Amino acid sequence: MVFRQWFSVLAVVGVGWGLIASAVAQQADYAERVRASKQISNVFAERLAEAQGRGDEAGVRRVVRETTERLGELAGVPEVEDENSAAPAGVSPLTKREAEAGFGKLLQFVRHKKWWKVGLDPTKTEHLTREVATIIVACAAGVRAGAPNKDELLDEAVEAADYLIWCQRQGEVGVYPFPAFKGGRGAAFEAADRFLRRAEREGRLDEVLRNGWAVEDFSDGGLQFDNGLCGVAMFELYDLTKDERHLASAKAAADWSTARPVVTNWNYNSFSVYLLAHAYRVTGDAKYLEAAKRKARLGVLPGQLTTGPHRGRWCDAHNARPAYHYIMIRGLVALVGVMPSDDDERPAVVECVRLALAARNEEFVGRGIMNVDSSLEALLILKSSSASVRRELAGCGTDEALEVLERHVAERLRKNEGPAGPGVIGRYFEMVCRRGD
Repeated sequence: MVFRQWFSVLAVVGVGWGLIASAVAQQADYAERVRASKQISNVFAERLAEAQGRGDEAGVRRVVRETTERLGELAGVPEVEDENSAAPAGVSPLTKREAEAGFGKLLQFVRHKKWWKVGLDPTKTEHLTREVATIIVACAAGVRAGAPNKDELLDEAVEAADYLIWCQRQGEVGVYPFPAFKGGRGAAFEAADRFLRRAEREGRLDEVLRNGWAVEDFSDGGLQFDNGLCGVAMFELYDLTKDERHLASAKAAADWSTARPVVTNWNYNSFSVYLLAHAYRVTGDAKYLEAAKRKARLGVLPGQLTTGPHRGRWCDAHNARPAYHYIMIRGLVALVGVMPSDDDERPAVVECVRLALAARNEEFVGRGIMNVDSSLEALLILKSSSASVRRELAGCGTDEALEVLERHVAERLRKNEGPAGPGVIGRYFEMVCRRGD
């Protein structure tokens, strides 16, 4: 992503051939275990989808339980082995002055990197709507924090929102769409390219595309990613502008999400949970809360391991990765934040979040950093939650994990290096400004 270029090749000397051979063998063994894990999960995927389609929570949990039993020791093992790096010691937190200056650098970055333009050809752009969402989130954080350049940040956020609204209208169905660009780099474009080729082979391309934008993912669920992030960004912007265009756009995305089926990829569903929780927070319309709870009940909570050595992680190899782990925490924290205290479903969501936090937070202290973007954002969102939510989710290592992440982020920022995307860094600057010196 170009945004990571915001503000090292290692030479290994003196390593014996025996150690190299051993490392290669271990990697090969890990890869073989992951292949076996995915094969087992795929065997049960169709049954899982059928149970989700029926709204059969007991059936979903039964399929997951059988899958987990078949996975055995592979349950909760990520498809890519965690790579941990130690945070630097003795790094002081950013000061409020540094954070305010950081918002200035953020504004410069946005203006320098700006590519979003109403009317561009989506078949020729290697950029995603999620990239614009992170700009809106970053700028909105500066406005909320009272940054010296808050008016200019708000102007940039509104301009970015104009682009997203245009994209949404081009898609015609309410979703923030995906550009039908062929040959794009990165996992998202590779997955989209495979999907579009399959749709073309099956003669269904007309169902997928509108004006050069992909607006249908069938049962894959991939469109929930960008749609969720863009919708949340638009709701956050509406909080500041009270512009009905921003509210209407965000609600259209939430309505699209409400109507979409629950899918077998747990983290895809969590993007919609995240969006729908915000939709309920802003509008007070109970249909959004019910949709968020349903998607969590059928499409996020059941995938979590509640016993075993990887308790608190999600069972399949893909969602066991740290990045997706914290993406799901983010959505569920947002849901906890809007659920009534007497909601019968609240205890299950709270327990899921607590298990998830405890499972990975302690690793930041014991093993080092294995992810920055999604983990830092999820923990910052938790820290900005109401006092009652923070109390419910206390004692899960959040403060300790944040302290490690903050040392890493502060050092990188002082070196003018980009430790995370703009939206996450904007949220971090906001926390520092609110905390003061």
